[in-house]
Amino acid sequence: MNNEANPRLVLAQPEDLDEICELCHLVAVHTPASCWNEEYPNRELLSDDIRCRSLYKVVHGGKIISIMQIRPWADFLASEEDPDTGDWDPSIQNPCALGRFCVLPAMQGHGLGRRVMAASLEKARDMGYDGAFFHAVKSNSAAVHIYDSMGFRRTGEQHSYGLDLVLFEMKL
Repeated sequence: MNNEANPRLVLAQPEDLDEICELCHLVAVHTPASCWNEEYPNRELLSDDIRCRSLYKVVHGGKIISIMQIRPWADFLASEEDPDTGDWDPSIQNPCALGRFCVLPAMQGHGLGRRVMAASLEKARDMGYDGAFFHAVKSNSAAVHIYDSMGFRRTGEQHSYGLDLVLFEMKL
């Protein structure tokens, strides 16, 4: 995929599950800063994301090279043990939560992550959301740098899932 190409997000389908699980495994093994492992994201979570029609894929050359979850913020909060949301912008009335974002390790470092994030924000806007909230592992400096440089606002930090997280938002 050339650097100018805009990735196209398409809803993941049940038949994509094995390939998506393999992508997540590769990220867990080859991108330690992601803090993904054999337990997260697991097959059950990814299957549920597909069933709920919240998981999107980017395909290049017939292969899934990236995924992103886009779901209603209320659904995200309902699944959280500690819904600390930091200092969110109260003018955002209909936000989505972004998550389970990854890029095939062989394609990292070439701007694809930034382009997938931009395409995800556009998709969220097209779906009627007026803001996006998400968190990133604080130690994943490459990801945190991308979000900072794209204009996301840091709204706080929290410790969840045994990880130190940076909370981000963007008004759409």
